[in-house]
Amino acid sequence: MTSPTSTEPRAAVASLAALASRYDGRRPDRWSPVPEPLDAAIAHDVELAAAGRVARSLLVAELARRFEFPARYLDAILLVPRERFVLPEDLAASADDTPLPLDRAGHATVSAPHAYLLTFSLLGLAPGDRLLELGTGTGYGAALARRIVGPAGHVTSIEIDPALHARAARLLGARPDPRGDDAALACSSAGPSLDGASVALMCGDGRSLAERVLSIGRTLPSERPWKVAVTYALTDPPAALEEQLADGGVLVAPVGAWEGHQELMRVERRQGALLREVHGAVRYVAERGRG
Repeated sequence: MTSPTSTEPRAAVASLAALASRYDGRRPDRWSPVPEPLDAAIAHDVELAAAGRVARSLLVAELARRFEFPARYLDAILLVPRERFVLPEDLAASADDTPLPLDRAGHATVSAPHAYLLTFSLLGLAPGDRLLELGTGTGYGAALARRIVGPAGHVTSIEIDPALHARAARLLGARPDPRGDDAALACSSAGPSLDGASVALMCGDGRSLAERVLSIGRTLPSERPWKVAVTYALTDPPAALEEQLADGGVLVAPVGAWEGHQELMRVERRQGALLREVHGAVRYVAERGRG
């Protein structure tokens, strides 16, 4: 990896900003849905992709200094092109370790890269695992997770906003799944690929759909227990989700009634008992619906 003190990554940050300006003014309203041709143009911009990767090498070096994340997690940050998952107007900031907004009201963001890795670390996310994510957004967290769990693993992610769900499905290469039922407004899936694990995307209320997924999982003892990541702040501990955890299952979620009073909570079911830990103050967007 390039040294963080060298000129190359620092020049790449400036290069990323310059290349991002290609997409300025493409939309009259930054909060309107991103059209598919614009997403496609960004995805096929070879110069932008190269600048983004070199800029992310600086981010990886920063995360390696600040945290003790596994190499596999840092590799995911480097390999997943975050610029594809933000709004086009925020391309220049896509390699920054900061959350970026996805809607006018502030209900949804692409979280800071370190926030995803912190959650995955507390889950102990590893190759072959099954991850259940509440709060897909545009799919950046799911893209990181599928790299980490690899082709033998699986990621299911739930999003309440139909527009965000549709964009995430497009960005992750997921296609409508005919097995979807009335429990979800939509269901899409993508099989294992060079990008890692298979992914299933559901649209609807997070807690309700997660309870169903976990309930079904408990009837399949041959499968690995679900590891559950919540990417928005719950107003209270998710008791119903905790009760659905199979033995060995883990849940990590921000809990707190408002932004200034949130804590990252970890719950694990071990030999039938629920073990709870608190891992410091955090700041996430609030839940919508029941979750």
